[in-house]
Amino acid sequence: MLAVIEHLCAPIAMLREIERVLVPNGILLLTAPSHAAKPVLEFLSYRLHLIDEREIRDHKRYYNKRDFIESLTQVPRLKLLKHNYFQCGMNNFLKAQKVLQ
Repeated sequence: MLAVIEHLCAPIAMLREIERVLVPNGILLLTAPSHAAKPVLEFLSYRLHLIDEREIRDHKRYYNKRDFIESLTQVPRLKLLKHNYFQCGMNNFLKAQKVLQ
């Protein structure tokens, strides 16, 4: 799920659906912009017009590791395996696995 979750009105519902359809031990790979990316993306879009403004306006939220940890507490069968930032901290990479309980 690359660069999708930030556009969703109900990200927890989507994570629950992903958990539902993943096979046991299935892996979720996810990317999302970080809080640090917001002013940069807005500048690139609204001032320099290098990114379509509609794309940035459609962002519902930005994320950091703590946000993902809190989100995954609401989807208990998805276990965070790995989180790191990339592109100078502007984006999150998350790897989670569906675990059996």
